[in-house]
Amino acid sequence: MPGRRADVKEIKARLDVFSIISRYVTLTKSGSGFKGKCPFHKDDTPSMTVSVEKGLWHCFGCGEGGDVIAFVMKIERLSFIEAVRRLAEEVGMSFDATEDGARDELRSIMAEVANSFAKNLRSDAGEKAREYLLNRGYPESCWMTYGLGYALPGWENVKRTFSKHGEATLLELGLLVQGENGIYDRFRDRTIFPILDLSGRPVGFGGRAFEGEPKYLNSSQTPLFDKGQLVYGISWARERMSQTRAAVLVEGYTDVLSLQQADILNAVGSMGTSLTQGQAELLKRFVDEVVIAYDQDAAGSAASLRGMQILRNVGLNVRVARLPTGEDPDGLVRKGGAEAMQEVLDAALPFHEFFIESLKARHDVTTVRGKERFLEEAREFSQAIRGVVLHNEVVRLISDLTEMRIEFVRNELAGKPQSRSADGSARYEMEHESIENDILSLVLRGDLPWGKVSALVDPEDFSEANRPIVSCLQNGLTDLSEILAELDEEGARRASFYALDDKPINPEIAVREAVKWIARLPAIEKRLLELAQMIKDSAEHEDWELWNKLVRDQAELLIAWKRAKDATGEGMHEQQDHEQQDHEQQDKEEGSESEGS
Repeated sequence: MPGRRADVKEIKARLDVFSIISRYVTLTKSGSGFKGKCPFHKDDTPSMTVSVEKGLWHCFGCGEGGDVIAFVMKIERLSFIEAVRRLAEEVGMSFDATEDGARDELRSIMAEVANSFAKNLRSDAGEKAREYLLNRGYPESCWMTYGLGYALPGWENVKRTFSKHGEATLLELGLLVQGENGIYDRFRDRTIFPILDLSGRPVGFGGRAFEGEPKYLNSSQTPLFDKGQLVYGISWARERMSQTRAAVLVEGYTDVLSLQQADILNAVGSMGTSLTQGQAELLKRFVDEVVIAYDQDAAGSAASLRGMQILRNVGLNVRVARLPTGEDPDGLVRKGGAEAMQEVLDAALPFHEFFIESLKARHDVTTVRGKERFLEEAREFSQAIRGVVLHNEVVRLISDLTEMRIEFVRNELAGKPQSRSADGSARYEMEHESIENDILSLVLRGDLPWGKVSALVDPEDFSEANRPIVSCLQNGLTDLSEILAELDEEGARRASFYALDDKPINPEIAVREAVKWIARLPAIEKRLLELAQMIKDSAEHEDWELWNKLVRDQAELLIAWKRAKDATGEGMHEQQDHEQQDHEQQDKEEGSESEGS
């Protein structure tokens, strides 16, 4: 007997995660969860953890993870909708979102909303959005070509305008958000870039803020839109991609538009640097080669390097364009024209050569320590390469560069990473990443309220890879199922890792370290002011034990402040102010030592 229609959350609540995953993997009890050998890579020892309580799975070997829907999608090679329909049937329910009529209705609503955003852009209220687009070099002639628009300020414009479709449908399409204080518009006071499917139909939106964070905001995963299965601009680029059998992969919407206008018509956007398997397989349908054209910082990030490996592992030839320092594709085209961009694309390096070049730039391989660090970073990269020929080429290049024997390099790259300490900026980056991971693990495990973190650390201070998770938390989402529904494939992997990581973490220490290693200038300076007052108060009360502790905290925080200041390039007057505080602090310390003696 057919079951009743239900939303994804209700379907997931009825599913037995253990029962479904154990059809494919032998699971054994381990602590409060289960462990098994991951089916998505060669797993000699059980690396996959399954939590029935949280409804999540994660492989700590290859990094795959998510909820039960993500597992079925990957193991059975199904789309999101196909996986949900199959699982719904198992629990006696129906999921009709893939019925032609229902999908057509959803597409019709998205088209209505896209037209509304386009009209807003041309209205009096859209003046600043028009100015932004014109200043960025996007004339009115291209607004209609690319469907550009503007989301009005206010919390309920879309909600009211399209109320006839019902809040449930607008939530399902990611146009509204359910927060702690009610339901409201997802996109507010943003320039809108419609995200189109292969047929050129709007299935999602990207919005750019004029101020505040997040700067860019995408639609959440919906029956029509899965960020991990689509690339921005593919409906415009597919014809040229098929003709040239090559794609230029950039990061953002404006990069795509600038390259398209410069007649680089095979440009598409990954909507971030965390490329997914689904996006790689989509590109594989049209091209044999992908040239990645991210800015320098993004191109060298861990997420980008992982994306290069994913592209290479689906059989694509991958090259990496080296843009001038401080430039992104949009800026380079606007300053130097199509010729400057084409020159950079023509000189793109094979991805393994780019990776090795980036390591060479960071490490002095004439020293023993430099060689050790070089091999540490190269190890994980080389182990993810599936092709024997390419792996041998990587070993040879590293051997030549470091002047170490090929067999030694091969054995080092095959071994497990060793934990070694670092100093200077390297230590800062390592500490930042480690503390960031600890904070998100505590929050997603339910051991630390997000409000306690956000009061001290700005969401923008988190890495780009973790910002989608942070955005969910900042929007008041606390239920893991709801958070996963907002994330793409890479974000779900990360969230499942954090939620299932069983490493012991002290919340109090983690928050204190987060302020020290993650927070940037505003949060750090706020804390420094608080500490200054507390130091003053403790001196007045002659509480020298507390005073000494606060002084040590202040000294450590000043180190973080100086690093953050260097990163933002602040003027000297700010530095002098803090140096003056340092001198005053030193005078107080000497005074306290005299009184103590």
